[in-house]
Amino acid sequence: GKWGAYGTSTGLFSYPYGVAVDAAGNVYVADTGNHRIQKFSSSGAFLAKWGGSGTGNGRFKNPRGVAVDAFGNVYVADTNNHRIQTFNASGIYVRKWGTSGTGNGQFKNPFSVALDRSGNVYVADANNHRIQKFDPSGVYLAQWGTYGAGIGQYKVPRGVAMYLLAVARLTV
Repeated sequence: GKWGAYGTSTGLFSYPYGVAVDAAGNVYVADTGNHRIQKFSSSGAFLAKWGGSGTGNGRFKNPRGVAVDAFGNVYVADTNNHRIQTFNASGIYVRKWGTSGTGNGQFKNPFSVALDRSGNVYVADANNHRIQKFDPSGVYLAQWGTYGAGIGQYKVPRGVAMYLLAVARLTV
């Protein structure tokens, strides 16, 4: 099914950009134009919302990316605040990392966030033309990319995803 329409009220959206699903099937939407995250059940029933326009903890300036880890922690690419913020499944602020800049762990408009099986966080750092990798608490680990059109180069990357292959073992 589908749900939502344009607007500012609960359950409505203004330029929804990122979507993530947790292990229970709940859906998280980066409601970019309303500067918030909204959480819905798998059937579309509204469950929670958090955020609002601003620069303080738990506030956003055009959040675009959202990801959820195995423990229900929600990671948000707070694009125009040039940072990543994390929340628990209820939307309670946990931590943030990043500032505006070009150094390791700094961002210029992070657009997307993804997690690997170990909980590491990958961020599409759009205007720095790179992907950065962090541990779950925000400690910088590595980066890939420079500006360009060649191998290993990016022009404003806006998405990052992890493919988690589950392997089942059959015992006979």
